[in-house]
Amino acid sequence: MARPEDPTARERILDAAHPLFYERGIRAVGMAEVVAAAGTGKQALYRHFPGKDELVLAYLERFAELLDASTARTLDGLEGADGLRALIRLVERRVGARGYAGCPFRNYLREMRDPRDRPGRFALRQVRALRRLVERYAAEAGVADPGALAEEVWLIVEGVYAGAPYPERRAMAAAAVGRVDALLI
Repeated sequence: MARPEDPTARERILDAAHPLFYERGIRAVGMAEVVAAAGTGKQALYRHFPGKDELVLAYLERFAELLDASTARTLDGLEGADGLRALIRLVERRVGARGYAGCPFRNYLREMRDPRDRPGRFALRQVRALRRLVERYAAEAGVADPGALAEEVWLIVEGVYAGAPYPERRAMAAAAVGRVDALLI
């Protein structure tokens, strides 16, 4: 007799994979480790995620939902310079949070170095969506050269994310907020 399908298996697998992938990286975590952490069988894992790429993609999609919702709440109703200021402060809070191990999309792209696979394309779309927000707010900021402003703010944002592994990340992020404020005066 076949065992009935567990309706919670998919979420438990993702719940187990999330900290493993986020804290240790994609390559360091094998599917057997995810199975053990989730308390499911291999068949359940492969029924929901036929391969590691599908599991990693689901992990990145779940992260995107959380980050996109937080970003939308933070930026709701803001325009121009106010949007840029709120965005850099949001990045500052994320990078300064306890347990922050880096942007999951940038981590994936840095670790796997192939933006052509499905998870890589998704991660790249997420990074580019944030860049488009910076460009949009810069265009609304009423400055003489919105393209130059967008480039400078984008470099600052990327610098904050690149500095995430360092013990000084909170000070770096605070300095980034000050730099963006100075650009908008």
